[in-house]
Amino acid sequence: MEDAGLRTRILHCFLLLAAAACGGPATGDDPPSLRIASDATFPPFHYLDDEGTPTGLDLALAEEAARRAGYAAEVVVRPYDVLFAELLEGRHDLVAATTGVTPEREARYLFTRPYFSTAQVVIVRTGPGEPGTLGDLEGRRVGAAGEGTSAAALGTLADVERVVLGKGQAGVPALEGGEIDALIVDEFDAVAAARASEGRLRVLREPVAREDYAFVLTPGRASLKAELDAALDTMEQEGRFAEIRSAFGVERDADWPVALEP
Repeated sequence: MEDAGLRTRILHCFLLLAAAACGGPATGDDPPSLRIASDATFPPFHYLDDEGTPTGLDLALAEEAARRAGYAAEVVVRPYDVLFAELLEGRHDLVAATTGVTPEREARYLFTRPYFSTAQVVIVRTGPGEPGTLGDLEGRRVGAAGEGTSAAALGTLADVERVVLGKGQAGVPALEGGEIDALIVDEFDAVAAARASEGRLRVLREPVAREDYAFVLTPGRASLKAELDAALDTMEQEGRFAEIRSAFGVERDADWPVALEP
């Protein structure tokens, strides 16, 4: 089997070479730096490779968009709890961390155009009497972690017993242990957990809430947003979005259990 570190280095080289071939704004001076921050905890979107280098779909897109807009991208890894406070303090210019666009967040931050659409979905146990649809969740204990989009999705469900869980994957053991009857998490986390469970868990077909991921700026960076939006538009038109998704394996296969379209 090919070494994981070698695969990562090959992938990194592929992305750098492809980005270089795409061209960008020419300048005789060194380009200004654009500091991109991520917690690098959510593969394949953002994570640390075997050598500790931050990588993933979010960072590949953000770095290339920055370069196309005429900036030298610098990636820094920060704990999620301080990402946005430090953004507002000016310690970095952009957050690339699978951040869903919500009205509450739009009131505080400036978002680029979305680069990926996903959903918050429900994982349940398999077996007789377990929920099969969102309607079957009525009266059940439904959990979600943190205060982000999973918790917001939980808040949209009526007639359920809402259970606030710790961050990360704490909800999967709670579900398997019977502490809750259903768990709301991001679509890709949900499918990964269900497929790793050897049939003990499954994902409900209907999403609880759909969301768009976008890069996050401070409200005063409208000109930077316009530059990055233009670069992202061009990248999508040229097929770079699809290439980078494929490079990091961010694809929904034929057996994908979630139906994003109604």
